[in-house]
Amino acid sequence: MHPVLTNRRRLALYLFTWTLLAILIALLLIEPGRRGIPPAVLLTLPPTLLYAFACLAAWYPVRAMPLERANAWTMLVSHAFAAMVLSSVWLTLFRYSARISSPYVEGGESAVTNHSAALFVTGALLYLLAVAFHYLLVAIERAARVEKQEIEVRMLAREAELKTLKAQIDPHFLYNSLNAISALCGSNPATARTLTTLLAEYLRKSLRTGSAESITLSEELELASSYLAIERIRFGPRLELAQEIDESVRGFRVPPLLLQPLVENAVKHGIAQLVDGGTLQITAARKGARVRISVENRCDPDRVEQHGQGIGLQNTRRRVETFYGPAARVEIVEEPAHFRVALVLPA
Repeated sequence: MHPVLTNRRRLALYLFTWTLLAILIALLLIEPGRRGIPPAVLLTLPPTLLYAFACLAAWYPVRAMPLERANAWTMLVSHAFAAMVLSSVWLTLFRYSARISSPYVEGGESAVTNHSAALFVTGALLYLLAVAFHYLLVAIERAARVEKQEIEVRMLAREAELKTLKAQIDPHFLYNSLNAISALCGSNPATARTLTTLLAEYLRKSLRTGSAESITLSEELELASSYLAIERIRFGPRLELAQEIDESVRGFRVPPLLLQPLVENAVKHGIAQLVDGGTLQITAARKGARVRISVENRCDPDRVEQHGQGIGLQNTRRRVETFYGPAARVEIVEEPAHFRVALVLPA
């Protein structure tokens, strides 16, 4: 269906423009001492509005002959012929309007006859303007369609990448947990059973929330706590957890298992390397239009320096950029005895 006819506001604006045009033509037909503006408008308004609807037919040849594919000469000849035909129709409508309104408009037929050439040329030009207007509509429609397709492609790519990145987390964690259970089976079967139960509880929670595109920060912290409960079985009192979470950010949406690689790295590369262990600190607060989530841990000041970022940090950076866009960033602060990763996310 024609885009002008499908939108009431657009149709009203279109008819209002043609009404103003009818008034301008009425000023052309006014003869001093014989007729005023109201009778002249009565003469010009009906044929002009009918011609307005006739010009909407330009939509169909415009779509049939797009600028980028149609032959230039064919397009010019076709539109010129249509302009002459419709202009002749418009002139005929003026003559009928003058005849019908003759009891109310003195000298209307003679005015149309005297200005027939000007009306014919005006009608042809108006049709050609309608053609240009419809080519603009086609371009706008095509641009909107292309933009919609690009958005859909980006969304599909984003969802696929998020699923791929999340899939990289789960096997890595399961490998470490099952390895710990295997090590405890011989030396401490009771602890191995406890660890197995905690792992089952963690997997239950992660399966419940992991299929979602996003979860609340509270749910994400609960998953992190379940993971750390498993690690406490291995490290005992050497591993402590401290949280400072603003209540205003507990409902903030994050992708599932966003903190998992950060917490895992803090344990594996930080606290696990210290004889007396340490405290893993998770903080989250809102700062203006952003939410800042940080994971901080102690680390061995004499540790071997690593070049580049591990898979976990790379994964987190890509997930953050994919989920939140370029406005988000990952800050890494490495000091001799402390390591901190902060996620700065748009709220």
